[in-house]
Amino acid sequence: MKKSVTIRDIAREAGVSSTTVSRYLNQNGYVDAQTAERIRAVVEQFNYRPSRIAQSLKTRESHNLALIVPDIQNPFYSSMANKIQNLLLREGYTATFFDSGADFQREMTCLGVAESIGADGILFASVSSRRIILNELERIGVPVVMINSYDACPFDSVHGVRSESTYLTTRHLIELGHREIAFAGGTPGTAIAQSRKNGYLNAMQEAGLPVRRDYLIEMGFDSESGRKCGTYFSALFQMPTAICCANDLVALGMLQVLIERGFQVPQDISITGVDNIEYGDLCSPPLTSVINDSGEFAKMAVKALMERLRGSYTGAPREFLIPRRLVVRGSTAQPQRKEQEA
Repeated sequence: MKKSVTIRDIAREAGVSSTTVSRYLNQNGYVDAQTAERIRAVVEQFNYRPSRIAQSLKTRESHNLALIVPDIQNPFYSSMANKIQNLLLREGYTATFFDSGADFQREMTCLGVAESIGADGILFASVSSRRIILNELERIGVPVVMINSYDACPFDSVHGVRSESTYLTTRHLIELGHREIAFAGGTPGTAIAQSRKNGYLNAMQEAGLPVRRDYLIEMGFDSESGRKCGTYFSALFQMPTAICCANDLVALGMLQVLIERGFQVPQDISITGVDNIEYGDLCSPPLTSVINDSGEFAKMAVKALMERLRGSYTGAPREFLIPRRLVVRGSTAQPQRKEQEA
């Protein structure tokens, strides 16, 4: 087996001490330009990479962070995870990804594993609303940034204005003339699902419109939940003229079922989503949605965590708000039911 190159090997080849090589590699002391160039050439010659394990034993820093998301198959979270990984690599960090499956117990398990591998910090897209999650994070004692956070959060958090996304889509439907508007929500009992439902309810209440109990259903945030919701709404004796969905995956699943059952969107029924994922723009008709910029989430979350890790910010918890914007496409239109009845 080929022997690994060590700092001593680099020092011997460059004709300097191991301490000098260590100062050069860690950039924590003076090394004159001529010596630095000689060390650099030897490092490149041997394709030397410092051992992260050895470094962590000395510094008690792993330079590894935990990223916990509820569904890595959701394009919003997969895109965000990709951007976070790229940003962290530039900062000299790696990320260990965890998929909690939007399940409280799995979130707790992910936190336990993150602690056991010595993660220096945690980026946590939690869907839970249980205080025990925050208690566990406080016990672990590493810097944390929450993504889609709790209402009252003891950590830095990155999120949009709460309930704004579905408020924007519901208000859009109302402005088009819809009055019989249903809601297809996310995973019951989660903070995000409640926030999305509140946006719909706020817009309906503001417009003085009643919310029918049979027009409100909560299943989950995936496309299969959307298909189930589509099956439910299409079987009602009196279908709504529009449906506000908790995210784009739910809307796309619903759209598939409605089209399969012979409904025309938006002529028979209008559909809206949230997150503005790529698939929503590619489907037919393209989906009216709300921009929830995963790139901005990634950028702000990494920036906040790096400031905590490096001690450049040590103050009170901060909230970073990501702006949202309605994107109107072909899945929404004025209701046609009254014209048909006339």
